[in-house]
Amino acid sequence: MRYDLHLHTCLSPCADRDMTPATVAGLAKLAGARLIAVTDHNSALNLPAAQRACREYGLRLLPGLEVTTAEEVHLLCYFKTVEAALEYGRDLYAALPALPCDPVIWGEQWVMDEEDKVLAKVDKLLTAACAWPLEEAAARCRALGGEPVPAHADAESYSVFAMLGMLPAEAGFRAVELRRPELAAEYQRRGLLPPGLEVLSSSDAHFLSAVGERLGQLAPDSVLRNLL
Repeated sequence: MRYDLHLHTCLSPCADRDMTPATVAGLAKLAGARLIAVTDHNSALNLPAAQRACREYGLRLLPGLEVTTAEEVHLLCYFKTVEAALEYGRDLYAALPALPCDPVIWGEQWVMDEEDKVLAKVDKLLTAACAWPLEEAAARCRALGGEPVPAHADAESYSVFAMLGMLPAEAGFRAVELRRPELAAEYQRRGLLPPGLEVLSSSDAHFLSAVGERLGQLAPDSVLRNLL
C-alpha cells in the first residue's frame, strides 16, 4: 500500500492557504497514494473534513497530527480514529502557550469542511512548542492507542538529531521518519538511531506541489497496521 503519511493543510500556519483537506486528498490520489495521514501542527481539527474527503476519493486516512514538543522536536502521532486524535489535540491545545497567531506573518489557521468552506479560525499559534517533553507527548499518544513516530529525525531543525543529538533507545519508539531513509543503517552505525526501527519516509507537504512527491510502501508487518 503506497502512502504519504505526513501532509499538512491550511490549518498549519506554515502551509499554503490552498492546502485544503479536500485538495490535499485529491492530489494525493492523483500521485498514486492509497493511504494518507493529515498531520497538522499541534491540531487535529481538520481531520473530520479530511476523513470525508478521503472517503470521496477512495483513500484510507490514518488520523494524525504533528506535535512540537517542549524540546522543539517534531513528533508525528498516529491514531486509529479521528475521535482519539481530536481528544489528544484538545489536551495538546491546552498545553500550548497563549501566543496569538499573527495573520500578517503566518496567515489564518483555518478549520475547513470537506467542501473547502471555512468553519473557524484557530487563535493560538500552532507552530509553538507545547509544554510536554518528547517522552510525555509519546506516552500520551500511546495511552490513547496511538503510535508516536519522531518526524524527519535527520532534518537540520525540529528533529531529534538537531535538538537531542540522537534518538534515545529508552524512549521506546518503534518507528522513525527519515528524510533520507537510505542512510538508516549509517545512522544506526553512528549511534544516532537504535536498531530495529521501522523506517518511514513521506513528503511533509506544506504546498500543493509537494503532495505525494515522496511515497512510501507500507510493510506487511508495519507497526501502523493495527491502526488501519
